Amino acid sequence: MNNEEATKLLQKTQLEILKDFQALCDRHNIPYFASGGTAIGTIRHNGFIPWDDDIDICLLRRDYHKAIHFIRKELSDKYEVYDNRTVDGYVLVFSKMCKRNTYIIEDGEFDTRVPTGIFLDLFAYDKTTSDPKKRKKQIRDTWIWARLCVLSKYKHPQFPSNLNGILLKAAKIVCIGIHYVLRILHLRKDFFYRQYLKAATRYQNTEEELYIDFSYFDPEKIMCTHKMIFPLRKMQFEDVQINMLNDADKYLKSQFGNYLELPPVEQRKTHTPRYIDFGQGVIYKRPNK
Repeated sequence: MNNEEATKLLQKTQLEILKDFQALCDRHNIPYFASGGTAIGTIRHNGFIPWDDDIDICLLRRDYHKAIHFIRKELSDKYEVYDNRTVDGYVLVFSKMCKRNTYIIEDGEFDTRVPTGIFLDLFAYDKTTSDPKKRKKQIRDTWIWARLCVLSKYKHPQFPSNLNGILLKAAKIVCIGIHYVLRILHLRKDFFYRQYLKAATRYQNTEEELYIDFSYFDPEKIMCTHKMIFPLRKMQFEDVQINMLNDADKYLKSQFGNYLELPPVEQRKTHTPRYIDFGQGVIYKRPNK
């Protein structure tokens, strides 16, 4: 199996997961919407971006918890949810709906990645404030608690690609130091994740109508008003209809600029993992470079 064949089979498997997720959301009246490359693919290609190989789904926080609850209650024979609370080595602050009896090792040289089944990414949107200073503080607080979640388990986190040289070396030393201090103090990721949630949901009981996914590296780029999200719109994605934000164009331009224009060929990068077990003996191993 070559890279292209693996990508096609991965997309097919993820589409199956999406269909089961959509059926569950329909049964329980759970609103969701596509984001990131999935949203671009929906508008530009009526399906997957040809070189993309994941599906990104967003829900408001209350719907996020509701969806995870029903996945575990009704679909546990076929799927499991990887999240910060229930999987020991999983330190991300968003979740993955993973197909059982499959196995995937994503690319990367960092020890914060936990192998999962083939998955659907689930992201929570939380309320934020219209006060810029208070919003910056909320973003800073969630960033700190999320980083401490990682460092409580791992001493070699993933660093930004633009960080290099002496700054990268200094950051690595600092992270190793923090990791061991947290271990000595017996401060575990459960504590830091609770603090993350407390900061992320700080304005959930207010009348604010701004929403942010705090797991994103630049949260304000994907900030939405309630009217940008609702009412949701149905659009074609492969052979199904997928929910999109009411103003998906504004949402995507904020992140990607002119997203309707195809990127140069050299920027069309597939995430093709190092190893995929699709189940029933179908296995892909990426050739060594």
